[in-house]
Amino acid sequence: MENRKFKILLLSDLKDTSGNILKNTAALAKMINGEIDFFHIKNPSEVVDKENQLSAVRTINATYLDSKKHINALVKPIAKSYGVKIETNFTIGYVKDEINKYIHFFKPDIIVLGKRKNVPLKLMGDSITQFVLSSFNGVVVIASHNQVLESDQELSLGMMNATKKTLKMQLIEKLLMQTNKPLKSFKVLKGDNPSNAEDIINDKKVVEFVFDYKDDVINTVSKYLLKNKIDVLFVNNDLTKKDKKSGFNIKDVIGKLSVPLMYAGSSNYSS
Repeated sequence: MENRKFKILLLSDLKDTSGNILKNTAALAKMINGEIDFFHIKNPSEVVDKENQLSAVRTINATYLDSKKHINALVKPIAKSYGVKIETNFTIGYVKDEINKYIHFFKPDIIVLGKRKNVPLKLMGDSITQFVLSSFNGVVVIASHNQVLESDQELSLGMMNATKKTLKMQLIEKLLMQTNKPLKSFKVLKGDNPSNAEDIINDKKVVEFVFDYKDDVINTVSKYLLKNKIDVLFVNNDLTKKDKKSGFNIKDVIGKLSVPLMYAGSSNYSS
């Protein structure tokens, strides 16, 4: 189990900031012993219109060649620089259908998405981030376009409403090995729920911040994340739906927090 490689699927829209998203993914892969599959999809409407069949075939072939060239130019130098394996794949099709098929084919442990400025749940189409969060029962990383992680840097890891069970995840254990900094725990409590964090977890001291639920609590948490220079925030899967403890959902968190986020579905907890 120690030498197990994590399979990481990066869904890219090939926009201007794709290089930073890929660098963050490569840094993560190096930290956790992962391998990356870079996947780009174009909707048919982006490629051909109502032309004759021969012209459409030529356009599709040209798009494949241009896209492959673009992807290779982006990926090869980053793969070499970070020393990680990155496979590349490209297809033309309906985005959600192609993502669903590729998840079943590749069986990733982690899916990486980029967060769009001012449109946090839009990627390569209509609400693809929300689609992945609701359909993929695994780890989803919402990577930053601006902040770039380095694989050899000391990681500052934060957790939001995490539990003891969270810390048994193999992925989290791998990330904890990358830092000597105290683990930062951020809890948002609604009502009189007591804090139950341990003082020491895996020999790492824990610094805990507890917030009472208010309408602007996520903005307050965001300020604390920046102040504490958090590189990655793990978000407990309970935040996918409104509940009695938190009072908000994953859309609130993605839309208002500026740091890279890591969300995990329940199947990724070890027993």
